Amino acid sequence: MKNIFKSILVAIVVLGSFTSCEESDLAIDTLYNEVDTTGAALRMLAYPDDLVNVSGGNFSNCMCYTMEVQEGQGTPTPDFKEVRVYFSSYNDQDTELPTTDADGNEFSEVLYQTITNAEFDQLSAVNNLPMYELSIPMEELITAFPGAQFTVPSFIVTRFELEMNDGRVWSVNNAGATMSGPYFESAFARKTIFLNI
Repeated sequence: MKNIFKSILVAIVVLGSFTSCEESDLAIDTLYNEVDTTGAALRMLAYPDDLVNVSGGNFSNCMCYTMEVQEGQGTPTPDFKEVRVYFSSYNDQDTELPTTDADGNEFSEVLYQTITNAEFDQLSAVNNLPMYELSIPMEELITAFPGAQFTVPSFIVTRFELEMNDGRVWSVNNAGATMSGPYFESAFARKTIFLNI
């Protein structure tokens, strides 16, 4: 009886060693083997107020962001080329009706600023990575859309693009919900309510 159990045990071990040597085709193995985990996250440490206006007073008259770049390669200094900041203005909260001028011409997205790698020269207190503080006065926003007929309220979408040194560009169109969620805080687009008063 002991010999039968020993033989069965040896057969199971031998059979197990043969099956454990073959490649797995499980979805998790495909994820680990084929998904590119390099890249970067433009992490927002501080967001502007949800409601801004031109005159100040009860509401802020500045859209102020504090951001840092975290990279997937695990290097302490991120290897990126620049961050571009774009504006677009809408008359509805669903961002379907773009702001127009007096003749009804729609305004397209406007490049507001390009921030180079060298401008990320401060270290954040959160995790000691390079950070940048972006302040956008509302007067400059109005200047970016000359002749715009802003409704009260209007909705300003600030969109960020992060360009890596290898030419890859990360933005809202290729960074999924995981990136913009609470763990990464990498919202490549942010909607702000704007009162032109």
